[in-house]
Amino acid sequence: MNEPRFEPFPGASFFRAGRTSPVIAAMHGRLVAEDCDRYTSSTDTDVWGAGDVRSYTAWQRKLGLEGSSADGIPGRLSWDRLEVPMVLGFSLSESGTLTS
Repeated sequence: MNEPRFEPFPGASFFRAGRTSPVIAAMHGRLVAEDCDRYTSSTDTDVWGAGDVRSYTAWQRKLGLEGSSADGIPGRLSWDRLEVPMVLGFSLSESGTLTS
């Protein structure tokens, strides 16, 4: 059986100010690669903050989402389309806990 190549959607509640995770750093890299870089700093790429919200909003708009659907908080559709690579062979469950 093939292992998943991309991080599963961890749920919207995962994305809260100050959350630190290698998944957030991987998402940051994908947003930059998709030309949705609205970050003002390249430090703390693994911490969810205002730059992530701005950059994710740009991604949502790139997908054609608007209004409350482009609020900067990942939803399942936009997350799956971003194709965030798996981090260290671990993934996050919907509750935000690591699973192997």
